[in-house]
Amino acid sequence: MKKNVLLLALSSVIITQPVLAKDKPKYGLSGAGEAGYANTTGNVVSESLYAALKADYKQTDYRLKSLIEAKNKSEDKVATEERYVGEVQTDWFLNAYPQAYGFGQVRLENDRFVDIDLTAFVLAGFGYSFFDEKNLVLSTELGLGRQSTGYTQKSGQKDINQTIIKGSANFEYGFNDQVRFLQDVAVYSGSDQMQYETNTGLKVKLNGSLSLKANYKIRYNDTPAVGSVNKDTETFLTLIYDF
Repeated sequence: MKKNVLLLALSSVIITQPVLAKDKPKYGLSGAGEAGYANTTGNVVSESLYAALKADYKQTDYRLKSLIEAKNKSEDKVATEERYVGEVQTDWFLNAYPQAYGFGQVRLENDRFVDIDLTAFVLAGFGYSFFDEKNLVLSTELGLGRQSTGYTQKSGQKDINQTIIKGSANFEYGFNDQVRFLQDVAVYSGSDQMQYETNTGLKVKLNGSLSLKANYKIRYNDTPAVGSVNKDTETFLTLIYDF
């Protein structure tokens, strides 16, 4: 039931939103490097490091998008969290409908503290950009593909190989030139497992290309490995350099 509700909500956005004019598109390379670090001393000595790099390359007929993300955490010099994500996506714009595009995506995830050696998503589908303006962005995607999840031997968990449907949406709103609200959601749903991830953030421009971002992430898995919980939440405070 949860799967159907989430996918129906994302699909309805694609169908019902109006088509509005966009600002003149910007071509070439753009992106952002992001990093945050926290150190705690006292009864518990802990360190937490988060880093991400996003890069887009856009031309008239296509766009390349990439993401690298890493998070490490330790308490009393013992690692308690280690997660890596890598993603590459190619978008091909439709000449007759420049706001619409087809896409192909490969996403890899490693999270050994939930007993996952590697999760691979390979997808293809369609997206639509309703708004692509300086202070307003709204886009959605719907795709079909395969998920392969390999668990560690110690988990005793059976590997997952399934056909999945992906639904995603990205929304950005600039209150002014300094403050921007960010929200995205992505759902990967199949017969054996459903996962979703949401990010809610506020980005504040400090000076030139440097910004500060507060972000709240929710990751949910309806069938995690034995001994792991369904939902993880994370709060980040990071510095961003836009290019």
